[in-house]
Amino acid sequence: MSDVENGETPVATAAVPVAAAATGIPMRDQEKIGAKCCGCLCDYRRAVVAGSIVCIVWYIIAIILAATGVGAIAVVNDNSDNLDLTDEDQQDLADGGVQLVAVIVIYALLMCFAIFALVAALRFSVCMLGTVVFLILVQFGWSLYLAIANVTFTTATTTVSIIISIIAYGLWLYPVIGLITEIKSGVMSCKTYPREAYSCCCSPKV
Repeated sequence: MSDVENGETPVATAAVPVAAAATGIPMRDQEKIGAKCCGCLCDYRRAVVAGSIVCIVWYIIAIILAATGVGAIAVVNDNSDNLDLTDEDQQDLADGGVQLVAVIVIYALLMCFAIFALVAALRFSVCMLGTVVFLILVQFGWSLYLAIANVTFTTATTTVSIIISIIAYGLWLYPVIGLITEIKSGVMSCKTYPREAYSCCCSPKV
């Protein structure tokens, strides 16, 4: 017979979250619930952070190399009389300098995007990570357009370029989407990260 039928006031029973039920065990000592990137490498947050840092370093190196090229072109132009350059040679150098400046601007923007992705992962921000996914898809679309629109590419070259783009951007999207999924499900958060942190090559410090 129920409490209502006995004339007693029913008492609501609150559901106990898993984390709360294990209050006697420190979060970092609890068993990991979330998945591991590629099945064994690291947690998704660490994967996004590591990928972002690699991209930032790569773009910095690329910007330095491009800036060095611009400087070299400027030096050559300043000494064009001594080098006996033709007008065509000077024009080619000028065009090359403009292209390198454009490359610097593009890499600077991409570096800002990588920094944005890094901050998004560190802050566990679903909104920012969603923006990262959108920007990755934009880059992927642009990469496909360049591969298809390039008239100098043969069919084989275009196919290889498309396959490389799919693999590269797929590997970049995978941990970002995985991180978004775990944050939305409540598995991954600032509070639970000591439990979810994982690396195959070192002991995560959280």
